[in-house]
Amino acid sequence: MSTFSSPGFAANNASITTWQGDLLVKLLLRDRREKAFTDFVESYNTLVKKLEKFADRNAELEASERSATDKLTNLSREVDILREQGSPINQKRTVELEQQIQNLKEERAELYKTQGTNAQRLLDLNDVLRNHEEQAKKHQEEIQRLTEINQTLTNKVDLQVQVLREKDVTIQLLQDELATLQLELGKIDERMKDLEKENGQLLQRWLKKMNEEADKMNEANLFYESALEVHAKALEFQSGVVIVDKEFTPASKPVSLPEASSSSGHTRSRSRSLGPVEKKKGAMIVILTKVAYLDQSPHDGEIHSIQASPDGNSFATGSADKTIKIFDASSGQIKQTLSGSIQSIMHVSFNNTSEMVAGASNDNAARLWHLKTGRIRLTLTGHVGKVYSARFNGDSSKVITGSHDRTIKVWDLQKGYCIRTIFSFSSCNDVVPLDEDGTTLVSGHLDNNLRFWDVRSGKDIKELTGIHLGQITSVSVSPDGSKVLTNSRDNTLKLVDLRTYDVEQTLHADGYKNGANWSRSCFSPDGRYVAAGSLDGSIFYWNIQKSKLEKVVKEQNSPICGVTWNPNGRQAFSADKDRTVVVWSGLR
Repeated sequence: MSTFSSPGFAANNASITTWQGDLLVKLLLRDRREKAFTDFVESYNTLVKKLEKFADRNAELEASERSATDKLTNLSREVDILREQGSPINQKRTVELEQQIQNLKEERAELYKTQGTNAQRLLDLNDVLRNHEEQAKKHQEEIQRLTEINQTLTNKVDLQVQVLREKDVTIQLLQDELATLQLELGKIDERMKDLEKENGQLLQRWLKKMNEEADKMNEANLFYESALEVHAKALEFQSGVVIVDKEFTPASKPVSLPEASSSSGHTRSRSRSLGPVEKKKGAMIVILTKVAYLDQSPHDGEIHSIQASPDGNSFATGSADKTIKIFDASSGQIKQTLSGSIQSIMHVSFNNTSEMVAGASNDNAARLWHLKTGRIRLTLTGHVGKVYSARFNGDSSKVITGSHDRTIKVWDLQKGYCIRTIFSFSSCNDVVPLDEDGTTLVSGHLDNNLRFWDVRSGKDIKELTGIHLGQITSVSVSPDGSKVLTNSRDNTLKLVDLRTYDVEQTLHADGYKNGANWSRSCFSPDGRYVAAGSLDGSIFYWNIQKSKLEKVVKEQNSPICGVTWNPNGRQAFSADKDRTVVVWSGLR
């Protein structure tokens, strides 16, 4: 065994075969394991030897004690004899013997004391030996446990090696796929150059055509304005209404709207009058009191969000069925269904050109769809919680998302990744850019607070606490950019002045109750009115110039998840949790 464990053996036998090397390692490990308790055994043997010496010494002392006892007995006998004789010599001898007896007694006492000490040491050594045996047992158990752990870790290492091999294969496949995609990209670049050249030619033709159409439109507008003047004079003559400063409120009359059809089979047309219809100021016509003429159930799950497109031609809804539906604003027909989300869509928004739609989802991601192709352009992943809001900046170069994970992220759409993460102290229910570049943001949170952020530094500009008693469900910016509208679960809406950060108005009404954590309110396109949906399906309209409730209309019976105004001011759209979408259109 010493031959295998000597250092020179490994050096002189470097050419041994693999199984011989494994055998040598196992023998060395066995020697190490078997010699792990050599120190304890040697200590034990030493203690046993000492114990034997003490036992021999104790026997010697006992023999000496017996000898001294016998000698004492003999001396006592001699003393008695000498006392009987009584001679001076004998008396002297007696004194000496008595002195010897006293010395022997003292020696015997010392021997007893030594014997007791030896016995105590023997007990102590036995305790030490017992402790060493217990420690040896514990060490053996620890060695067994570590051996099992080592075996488990060895198995895991083998598994990881196999996984790494699989990863290497996957990487190779991805590299091959990347090379293929790069080749395709080169072809696409060539095709793009051809298309850009063709697009330039089409653009010139389109500009020429649009100039011709603009001339025709100008002629039509002149004709339409003259017809409106004639119509207004006729209404003034019939109903006696006086028109002052181009604001008029003609008497209402029933309107029969044509029946609308839908591919889903849920569409119903309405013919109904709800009182004063519209107010006109300058070129912007804002419908205040609406007539519901179309409602339908296009989704298979609850609707969470509704949003009108900036061009006024479409509106979109996001649902728990993981899809976004794009509707035609004039007919209410479904134009597109956008899919690809893994979880519920919590918020939808258009970019300024109405070419793309952003959808925030419960699968911790936001997605961008290109409406022309109906396909996903980008998937923005990086949040670790549900994403409740996703909005474009003015030039559609960035998207801002707010999440349940208490972060706000700014995504560069050219680069395709997050360029800024802003950490807040509460879940973000809604976030809106305050300028075209998206460098300043305002966000509403679960902790009832409204926060303003500087994207460039990632720090908060202002935090408004205590303006609501419940979580803020939505944030909107007025068309002129001077105010922020908040909606809250405390059943109030607040108007905040962006210059002073003061609450200008608190909007509330009997019967108004915010029915969802994502319920969203909105400004009218001219900024004079605010609309919000209630728990019972009613829609409330406030005149913020007069700080009063203007009108309440109801066509739905479930909690309203959102109201949005068409930018042309002539339509509004609402959706509820019962999968009903209502298009509100006013009389002309």
